[in-house]
Amino acid sequence: MGGMTPRILVVDDLGPARRLLVDAILSVLAKRGESGGGLVETSSFTETMVLLNHKFDFAFVDLHLPDGRGWDIIRNLKKDPDILVAAVTVMDDRASVEATLAAGADGYLIKDAEPELLHFRIERLMAGEPSLSPAIARMMLSHFRPVHDLDEDPLTAREREVLSLVGRGLRAREAADHLEISAHTVRDHLKSIYRKLDVSSRAEVAIEAQKRNLA
Repeated sequence: MGGMTPRILVVDDLGPARRLLVDAILSVLAKRGESGGGLVETSSFTETMVLLNHKFDFAFVDLHLPDGRGWDIIRNLKKDPDILVAAVTVMDDRASVEATLAAGADGYLIKDAEPELLHFRIERLMAGEPSLSPAIARMMLSHFRPVHDLDEDPLTAREREVLSLVGRGLRAREAADHLEISAHTVRDHLKSIYRKLDVSSRAEVAIEAQKRNLA
């Protein structure tokens, strides 16, 4: 594939977030020996819809735009069966995920994931594989599976307490004060939670807390 120039569309109304995503994509392209010369950036629904008659190989679309919905962009892009499209968003609720996948998206990436994980998901998508952040994939699978008994939960009682507090938005120091333990201990528990639940961002931790009725 060396030397190819894939045509890539990046849609995000927030400049800094769009820059981070573009940098991640360019990094993946460089690793693949491909040029980023075919990358096009847009910052609004209107600006993007004008470009839909162009042919793209890949698209990364923010769901929340000031003048329209990312789902509608994805649905229009997927009229071309060859394009691979991922939503890149902070929205991690079930309704948003289901609407995105129903629109035909091939991937659903959470913006605040660790950079290495974001790079990996982009790389997988460009390799032609569906790419869902781990907690998003589990959320969708849980829709078709019975809820597991809490006895099967891999977390300890203390880890569930930490998960509950962090899932409600508390930082490590705040959770530590609430539990009357050190922030270092809370971070150790968080590392264990991330490892046991295979999550890599606070958004995914919040989803896991909700699934366990802890948030």
